[in-house]
Amino acid sequence: MTTSSQAGRRSLIAAGLASLGATGAQAQAFPSRSVRIIVPFPPAGAADVITRLLSEAISRELGQSLVIENRTGSGGRIGTEAAVRATPDGYTMLMGSQATNSINPELYRDNSFDPARDLTPVALVGGVGSIIYVRNSLDVRTLQQFLERARQKPGELTYGSAGNGGGSHLSMALLEAMAQIRLTHVPYRGTAPATADLLAGRIDAMSDPITTALPHVQAGAVRALAVTTPQRFPALRDLPTVAEAGVPGYEAVSYYGFFAPAGVPAEPLARLRAACAKVIADPAMGRRLEEQGIVRLGLNPEEFAAYVATDRAHWGRVIRDANITVN
Repeated sequence: MTTSSQAGRRSLIAAGLASLGATGAQAQAFPSRSVRIIVPFPPAGAADVITRLLSEAISRELGQSLVIENRTGSGGRIGTEAAVRATPDGYTMLMGSQATNSINPELYRDNSFDPARDLTPVALVGGVGSIIYVRNSLDVRTLQQFLERARQKPGELTYGSAGNGGGSHLSMALLEAMAQIRLTHVPYRGTAPATADLLAGRIDAMSDPITTALPHVQAGAVRALAVTTPQRFPALRDLPTVAEAGVPGYEAVSYYGFFAPAGVPAEPLARLRAACAKVIADPAMGRRLEEQGIVRLGLNPEEFAAYVATDRAHWGRVIRDANITVN
């Protein structure tokens, strides 16, 4: 074999190796396909609305499409477990919430998983309070009047919730405990049917996340009494907080954020965290989130995990003190 032919062969081998190397690097790039986001609650609920608001921008950051999958049932446990059991490769995220990561682990005794152990925080979207409102036909116009009516006739006033032990239930249970009143709880399978019955006059009151409550309030379909946040909501500046309206120290703020199955490799996890954080921190997105009643808390993943742990301990005490059980 001549020297020139040997050199040519070496060049071909080198080119082939370089091509293989480039192909391997391309195959390892994340993400190389669609990323799934599991929303463990029905369409049009707060978790679904927030996920869809963020999804297009996150998709652009990742350079791949996002597939939103509503896996509902059991107060969010079915969808949460689906995320926990998913392959930890970065291609599945969960839109988690106070219900899935703080309340359910304390409420259900037959959990086969623990979100604190089996999920990894990706990014906290923010905190969102609720609006306590009543049907327009109820002769109550302020929270003080509502509380006084409840004290005069214990158990007469009814309130709906998205399910026994959920956030909309516990925020009212906390109100009962702190205001020393007794109401009658009517659980539903989701916010939509509870709201429908309130609008039809079948129940008296609800505590509904601002994200889904605001359109009803602004349309005049219900009468808002107070917000559950520490500060007033900018879009409803005349509406007092529960603390201002007669229950000092009351606060009920939920959170929403992205989680991934525990064990996702460092590079995909870092990519997901960076993309989500950039989108959430964008000022224009911040304004859109605020319109939905969401306040960005600016916590990194480690701080997010600590926040969830503290929130879980708080609602665990509320559940035990109110003797709320589901199984």
